[in-house]
Amino acid sequence: MANYKPLTAVIETVQQSQAETNAAASYNKIHIEAEEIRQRPFSFKEFYRNKQISENAYSFGEKYLQSTRDEKRYYVKKYPYHCVELFASMVEKVHSVEPLQYVLTLLADLTDDEKNVTLIVKTTDGDQLYRPLLSVFHKNDKYSKHQASLVIARLWSHTSERIPADNVNQYLGWTVAQLSRNPDYLLCVTKALMTFLRKESYRMAFISANGIKPIVDLLDRRITFQLQYQLVFCVWMLSFQSDVVEKMKEYPMAAVLCDVLRATNREKVQRVIFATFRNLLEKPRQSVAEQFAAEMIHFKAVPVLNILVQQTKDDVELQEDIVFLHERLNASLQDLSSWDEYAAEVKSGRLEWSPVHRSDKFWRENVMKLNENNHEILK
Repeated sequence: MANYKPLTAVIETVQQSQAETNAAASYNKIHIEAEEIRQRPFSFKEFYRNKQISENAYSFGEKYLQSTRDEKRYYVKKYPYHCVELFASMVEKVHSVEPLQYVLTLLADLTDDEKNVTLIVKTTDGDQLYRPLLSVFHKNDKYSKHQASLVIARLWSHTSERIPADNVNQYLGWTVAQLSRNPDYLLCVTKALMTFLRKESYRMAFISANGIKPIVDLLDRRITFQLQYQLVFCVWMLSFQSDVVEKMKEYPMAAVLCDVLRATNREKVQRVIFATFRNLLEKPRQSVAEQFAAEMIHFKAVPVLNILVQQTKDDVELQEDIVFLHERLNASLQDLSSWDEYAAEVKSGRLEWSPVHRSDKFWRENVMKLNENNHEILK
């Protein structure tokens, strides 16, 4: 079995990848908008006068606005209740677009610091804050919705509280829809998903919300390298669970990842694809693992591995994954019949006009196999 780190270590990998994610910020619409919003003049005074926030919340907010990054962390640590009260009240009671955008930008910046998220969740389990944030999805401003989505993912990934299924389904319904409809904010959506999918309990919910299909569809297109990486990272997170991997076989996941692998020269993309492949071969039942192996072979992962296995990588885990996959797929290749490869091709949903389709000999030898498993391949 794979000698993988526990998921606490995977979470560290998510955090380490954040620096690389930020490097693509120039292509990120929400990042550009956030920079503009931070430059706006802002004060909590008007909202205190209108009794939309308490005196304690107002006092915290004004100090927070005027402080440095280290001072902000200090104030959150010293006054976590006032912090949560301020942002919950503002998100719930402020309806004008520009003030809400500013507050959500502050909150997104605040929760970008893992220590702040831990303090907030420890204070209230995050429920006082995430409930008003969910209501932002009903507003018309796209920027506000996406910042709210990111903050919710950060809160839920840290809370020990069981989030009500209705709330999770609302969040996932909105998120999955954005993967299909909103190209301008895809980097933000997938960044939130990378965090959301840390929690094992959310992964099957994502599958049930039909989240895999839009990911496969996006990976099958010409997209930016950073978006490609974030999408594959989400697939990797999903692949740690055997029941989720079993569901993945219903989609041409291995085929699409093979296409990405053959087209990329980015090591960090290769790394996460190989880690995903290893999970696809080790987590599910043997029959499902064999199906994935056949798809990887058919869609030409082996030639890539044959080249990379001869190279020495600084990343030890990457090197181990390459060696493992090279040995495993070459062993499978010896046992793989023409029928197995044809069946894998059919199940992937991506037919190619290969020799077996035109071979009289192949069909004379294998036509009766169309009756197996309740005519699965024929159907």
